[in-house]
Amino acid sequence: MDINKNREILDQMFEGVYIVDKDRTILYWNAAAETLTGYPAAQVTGRRCHDNLLLHVDENGKILCEDSCPLVGALQEGRVKEAPVYLRHAQGHRVPVTVRAIPLRDDAGQVNSTMEVFTRSGSVTSIEQLKDLAQKAFLDSLTGIPNKQYIDGKLENVLSSEMPGESSGLGLLFLELANLREINDDFGMNAANTAIKVSARTIVENLPPGDLAARWYGGRFLVVSRMDTKAVLLNWANKIKALIQQSVIEKDEDIPLKVCIGGLVAKKGDNIQLVYHALESVLRTSITATANISIKADAI
Repeated sequence: MDINKNREILDQMFEGVYIVDKDRTILYWNAAAETLTGYPAAQVTGRRCHDNLLLHVDENGKILCEDSCPLVGALQEGRVKEAPVYLRHAQGHRVPVTVRAIPLRDDAGQVNSTMEVFTRSGSVTSIEQLKDLAQKAFLDSLTGIPNKQYIDGKLENVLSSEMPGESSGLGLLFLELANLREINDDFGMNAANTAIKVSARTIVENLPPGDLAARWYGGRFLVVSRMDTKAVLLNWANKIKALIQQSVIEKDEDIPLKVCIGGLVAKKGDNIQLVYHALESVLRTSITATANISIKADAI
């Protein structure tokens, strides 16, 4: 593909688009790619896509840049490859996208470059919703997501009313940055605040449609979800734990994030204070669990 001849079209696409050569050096990066990733074209053009940039991972947190990269597959096999992945935003958090890698051929029919087209997947709280929450003082000032006051009232209303749809339960998760104090002690308050913001953004970016997350306090978050079985909650908890731990705090050295998660399924009519007490207990159990995840199987 002649990039210069097609630049005007590519620049107008809503989808993120970038083109790499056979060495995966980025030759072109469109405006939508800048918006979706936070990286300006001037910062990435001329660099290789796997050189500490997007570092795509799967839902288990496995880095795909070597043996499982759609771009590599398209280059090697000469056919379109598509996959759901989680890119690393310039601000450090993980964003769910669907990517399609398309091999590009020269006049002799040989693959000489690849174009990746990617679009955001999942559901994000709208700007209008956030503005409304901010006006009502229901927005956390550090992370920009709903605060404890908002989700506390929301959950109490839901538990005392009919459950949405056919579900008779509501999945609840406490997610906590277990090493936040160490980050603060070793790297300072700014690093600790960045860890909280990156974790919050990763959680919100990867919520199932209709679910809600809020900052509870410190490095703890509460997720209220339509996931109403232990198995489904555990699956999502494993995914979000891996994604947060693959997120990045921009410092001179890597700062690992450790996440503990406790969850349960609440039923209509449950007392909200008992729910919180049970969640706290399950979270404490997760701290000593091998996987740092504990989901309560039985009712409260």
